[in-house]
Amino acid sequence: MAGRIPDQFIDELLARVDITDIVASRLTLKKTGQNYTALCPFHNEKSPSFSVNPAKQFYYCFGCGAGGNAISFVMENDHLDFVEAIELLAKDAGMEVPREQGAPDRYEQNADLLNQLTQSATFYQRQLIEHEQKSKATQYLAQERGLSGQIAKVFGLGFAPPGWDNLLQSLGKKIEQKEQLLLAGMLIEKKDQEGHYYDRFRDRIMFPIRDSRGRVIAFGGRAFGDEKPKYLNSPETPVFQKSQELYGLYEAKQNTQQLDHILIVEGYMDVIVLAQYGITNAVATLGTSVNSNHIRKLFKLVSKVTLCFDGDKAGRAAAIRGLEATLPVMQDGKQVRFLFLPEGEDPDSLVREIGKEGFEDRLEDSSSLSHVLFEHARNQVTLADEEGEAQFAQNVMSQIQALPDITYKSVLLKQLEEQAGIDTSKLSAQKPKYQRSSEPVPQVESYDNAQYAEYDDIPLPDHLAYDHDDSHYNYSGAPAEPGFQPKKKSNKKPFNKKQFGKGKWQDEEELPPPMAAALNQTEHAILCLLLHPHIANDIEVSDPLLRQPDLDTQIFSKVWRYFCKNPDKNLGHLLGSWHNTEQTEKIYHLLNHQDAHTKFKLVDAKQEVKDMIASKEESLGLNNAITRLKSKGNETIKDNNSREELRRLMEQIRKNK
Repeated sequence: MAGRIPDQFIDELLARVDITDIVASRLTLKKTGQNYTALCPFHNEKSPSFSVNPAKQFYYCFGCGAGGNAISFVMENDHLDFVEAIELLAKDAGMEVPREQGAPDRYEQNADLLNQLTQSATFYQRQLIEHEQKSKATQYLAQERGLSGQIAKVFGLGFAPPGWDNLLQSLGKKIEQKEQLLLAGMLIEKKDQEGHYYDRFRDRIMFPIRDSRGRVIAFGGRAFGDEKPKYLNSPETPVFQKSQELYGLYEAKQNTQQLDHILIVEGYMDVIVLAQYGITNAVATLGTSVNSNHIRKLFKLVSKVTLCFDGDKAGRAAAIRGLEATLPVMQDGKQVRFLFLPEGEDPDSLVREIGKEGFEDRLEDSSSLSHVLFEHARNQVTLADEEGEAQFAQNVMSQIQALPDITYKSVLLKQLEEQAGIDTSKLSAQKPKYQRSSEPVPQVESYDNAQYAEYDDIPLPDHLAYDHDDSHYNYSGAPAEPGFQPKKKSNKKPFNKKQFGKGKWQDEEELPPPMAAALNQTEHAILCLLLHPHIANDIEVSDPLLRQPDLDTQIFSKVWRYFCKNPDKNLGHLLGSWHNTEQTEKIYHLLNHQDAHTKFKLVDAKQEVKDMIASKEESLGLNNAITRLKSKGNETIKDNNSREELRRLMEQIRKNK
């Protein structure tokens, strides 16, 4: 059912679940005093800095600053969105997720269409095992491409047999079913016979395309020989927009233990073969270039993205398109790399030749975004004269201007000044000489659960884990285990990294992260309340202070009121109930600040909050009094009471200074 999940249910869910049990089912916890510690799942570390506080139902990592409640932990650790995390926790707690009444969403409206796509995937998988011509498909997969039955099962590979109406005869016997199959792009209507259809996919290996929830939303079909087109994709439908989706992303989320890096490659088979060799974090675009939507989508999941291209001229041109798509959505704390393969190689062939470790070494040796940007700008001009130098600087500046106002932009401007020997402020006002037209950028998504209310559950076949029994998927000639034997070492010359390579990226000089800005007095008080909610009922706050319009005071007021009204609730409950995006971001900023560690151990947090209130209320009274006295003008010095009040105010001002 569509609709928003009620806040009351989220409160009840957080009260029902125990964050210690949730984390313990995913990490190895060790009791340390009243808390538990573990190695943080969100960054690499050798000594545990991840702490779980069962009393406050809150986790925090003193290494990377990650923190939150049970919902945020499941979201981050399991790579789920807000609603998915709620549904998972509710299922474990034996609770049914209620929904408020809302308009039908596009998934609810197209439930029958999605069901037909799921049945189509099952049909194709069954043909790979049962059809009389299955050997044609299994021989191609096992012998020509070296895929095991196990990896075929993970990606749900199937076989569309020769013939015009195999799928139509199986799933389209009723008029309504035919209409849904047509709408899903699985059928094509005959031009000369209205109401008569034939299968879109015939005599092809089938690759189901899944959305982030694992639902089949489209297909790709690969021809066996030289038939054209070699790859045929589903057309766009109400549930499939190819510019928004990435092949293999769902499988990467399911089968990568710590997903903090995504590799973008060009083809379905590249994704699958890399996964068979243990590189499970690869995805592919669906017949389109990498665009800003793809990068934005991946940045929500990982901190590092590597774009993989051939080392030839076409590959470098594709890399520049990827660069231009990345710049407008680049974020501080994110990293984009570029891997250029030897000429004539693709990820499929290369990983067979050099194996997993060799391929990962190539990834380590990938080029940084800044290196590719500057190298491309150099290749566009002749640097032997002043005009060429000036054009080089302008080319780089035109790309840098596409970046949002982030620290990384300042870093690139500094690099440009050093390499070109110019003052970039004189360039920044100039209109870029060239720049690819940008795509419309949708509003940034937030974790407001109303946004995700469009999702509904569609049953899926259980074939998505590596460790399932796959005996029924062992087609003839397939290796019993993943790991196709690499072909003999090629006599090709080793990859020449000259055009873009620059050595291992860890060795490149990087700007140290900026120091966190000092918190103001109100922010310190907010942190005290967040980390010590029991003190709220011992604190009094005047109405004039609570009504102040600035963001910090509004957050302080809201936090104080929440814990006064709900003395049995903790930080986890508050985070689960808070849906103001701007205020939520500020709260997480405070919780991730370096001072949060000190506040967490503070003995007299109540006094720090009281000091803030006293200071604010005194300042508020001072400002009001000054305004009132100023409004009297020269009459102030003629009135004894006003004169005395003015003296006191001046004394307070001196003390405050």
